[in-house]
Amino acid sequence: MPADVPSLYEFFYTSQLDPQTSPTVVGQILSRARPHNAQAGVSGLLVFDGLRFFQHLEGPRAALEPLMGRIVGDARHEDVRILHEGMLDQRRYHRFDMGYAQTDDLDALAALMSLSGLPAVERFLNMRAGFDIQA
Repeated sequence: MPADVPSLYEFFYTSQLDPQTSPTVVGQILSRARPHNAQAGVSGLLVFDGLRFFQHLEGPRAALEPLMGRIVGDARHEDVRILHEGMLDQRRYHRFDMGYAQTDDLDALAALMSLSGLPAVERFLNMRAGFDIQA
């Protein structure tokens, strides 16, 4: 990879919505995050089940690390757990910068909680076909 092209990195994390925070805040978070992420070269998918967030982010490491720091420090998130982070050869999300889906398949998402590393990412990616993704 040429030196002037930033290498790709990925984070896959889960967190819980703070109990004092209304789920309606998710739309506000997305409306602010999408333009910032697009400008920073960050893409990914956020899935929310009404309580838990699962988000897979990809982009330049220099953009992702401070973004994860902001997520971890955001009072609307509790119990932030990074399930995977690492270098990425190529983007997995081409149709949108930051996709969003809601789901009520709590069992499938709960199963993700027991995984880590690439198996967690692969399971999440395999679940994408069942999500109604809003770009």
